[in-house]
Amino acid sequence: MNKCQHCNIYVYDNIDVCPMCHRVLDDMEADELEKVMSTFGNGAPYPDIRKRTKSLHFVMRLILFLFIIAEISLVVVNYFVSPHIWWSGISGIAMIYTYLSMVYWIRHDAGYSAKIGSQLILTMLLLFGIDYFTGMIGWSLEWAIPGIILFGDAIVFFLMMLNRHHWYSYTVLLLVIAVCAGAIIGLYCWGKISNIVLPVICAVVTGVYLLATIIFGDRELKRELKRRFHV
Repeated sequence: MNKCQHCNIYVYDNIDVCPMCHRVLDDMEADELEKVMSTFGNGAPYPDIRKRTKSLHFVMRLILFLFIIAEISLVVVNYFVSPHIWWSGISGIAMIYTYLSMVYWIRHDAGYSAKIGSQLILTMLLLFGIDYFTGMIGWSLEWAIPGIILFGDAIVFFLMMLNRHHWYSYTVLLLVIAVCAGAIIGLYCWGKISNIVLPVICAVVTGVYLLATIIFGDRELKRELKRRFHV
């Protein structure tokens, strides 16, 4: 039996992830396990979330439909009014960003780590899209996205400090940020960007932070990686 700290429920099934919020479950201490077994016996019902899930799915489909109709209308207007500047591409990226953000933030049963990671990635894609449709000057890859990566490092640090007992639950988020930092360095090696000052700073900061997490993580980190990646 495991426990989900986010949903505050006990899971009797032999699984590592909460069936409601999909966060990694925590092992229970022997005395806590004995107390739960004496209270609930061999089983405990899950809360019924089907009605709420059905309503959320309808709302999100409606919003997606309205966004698609709006973007098609903007593309038509763009084509007939100002075909030399494809500003409708920026509006489309903004709508995709807004919709995907809503998917994570309206579904408040998702873990904070998943929400924050998705928000960071969507913000990077939005900045890159704006840079691309405005001439691809390169400011997004050289300054804006590295700044977002450093901001993500700071967020993970404060989350770990605020939730010290379960700090390892944010390890995957840190790994995602490290991959993004490595990708920026890879683009420089590929010759896609020229100014490497801020990308190097964000890569070094993220690398040192990740290395410290690996060295001092010990058993908690290994358990988290095993549950997440089944290694």
